[in-house]
Amino acid sequence: MTKEVAEFAYDLHSGLGAINITEYDQLPLLGMAATLAVHIKGLGVIEYEVLRKVSDHFMGIPSRSLREILEILEEVEFVRLVTAGRTIEKVIPNIPLFDDVYVGLGDFASSELKMNEHEQATLSILQALRESPQNTHSFQAKSGIDTNVFRRCLQFGSISGMLSEQKARGKSILISPFYYADNLDGLADTVAAVGASALTSVLNKVKANQGWPLSLALSSGQIGTSILTTTEVQLLTKLTSEGMIKPPTISFGGRNESFVFTPKPGSARLNAANREIYERAMALVSAVRKGQLLAQEYRIKYPLAILRKLRDKGFLKSNSEAASQYQNLVVMRVAYLKEVSSGMWQLHLNRMPENEAALDLAIDVLRTGEVSNMEVNQDARIALSKDEIYIQSIVAAAELKKRQKDITDPQALEEYAQLILKFD
Repeated sequence: MTKEVAEFAYDLHSGLGAINITEYDQLPLLGMAATLAVHIKGLGVIEYEVLRKVSDHFMGIPSRSLREILEILEEVEFVRLVTAGRTIEKVIPNIPLFDDVYVGLGDFASSELKMNEHEQATLSILQALRESPQNTHSFQAKSGIDTNVFRRCLQFGSISGMLSEQKARGKSILISPFYYADNLDGLADTVAAVGASALTSVLNKVKANQGWPLSLALSSGQIGTSILTTTEVQLLTKLTSEGMIKPPTISFGGRNESFVFTPKPGSARLNAANREIYERAMALVSAVRKGQLLAQEYRIKYPLAILRKLRDKGFLKSNSEAASQYQNLVVMRVAYLKEVSSGMWQLHLNRMPENEAALDLAIDVLRTGEVSNMEVNQDARIALSKDEIYIQSIVAAAELKKRQKDITDPQALEEYAQLILKFD
């Protein structure tokens, strides 16, 4: 679970931001270290003063904590610090491009950080909720977590937005919107009806075969090589029909086909820009799954190789099914179709950063079943490459907006007026 510890710490920091919880000691530090690491990965030398302001403004890392965070990253060899005496002048990121920052920080946490009772309980709860929603009372009983500690951790999770307690069929169900963002009421009802184990089973089968055609799963009773039980078939139907997982749809040959994926990451990992990248990635996977499993004539044998070819060469060789197979990609501006002969179309990638990021994500989803690297705030990345004057202007503008908002609030104006009157 070492990697997961760092991931949960990242998510917790994303949810809590600047909120301080005195029961937590090491988890906030680990979360801030993970947040900083994913944002500076691949960057060049950063001025310390720039990093101090950017991390405070964009990442919720208090300036007073930055030195300690950097020392953790230095210990795991993710950064090199240039100092003059005790003053840090520059930070040099040293994170290998293809390394998972959570692995390194998770290993560090397991060997160097001792989590207290509340932190250990929080991690146990989040680990369970990542797998599936849980019946509150039965989970607390089997976990062995002290009742008072358990209730406090639920309170922290609620404040951070990382968990929600839903009532369904007379039962209390714990759900994490970070991992199950759609239709939480319906999901709670489903878990109350069939139990968490059935949900975990069907989602694991989907995860191992992301983008599988829904009609094929239902008609054959299996996803990939995994057999679906009668309960799992019914559960998959319910999950998709009630919007608890939202499958992309492709229209072709007078029919519509949906392709199933595990639930998307919650709000912390999907800001507006990343949400668009995620949707494009799912469309890419669906398109190649259609060619692999529902081809009319030209079957795709290796969908992963097709995506890699599109990424590396920028286009795919022509065929007569491309117009219907890749229609969603054209609508979403991921690619365009070029007719090279009558009825024969080539797919060409629109070379834009968001499309290249979507392709990388689609390849990862097919290869590992995981949705990863969606946590970077691009505004922060851009700011880190600028000088201190630029950062000061961003922070000053933001502070000015806050002050203007406060003073134009009608209640604030009234209270301010009453205060002035006291001095007459």
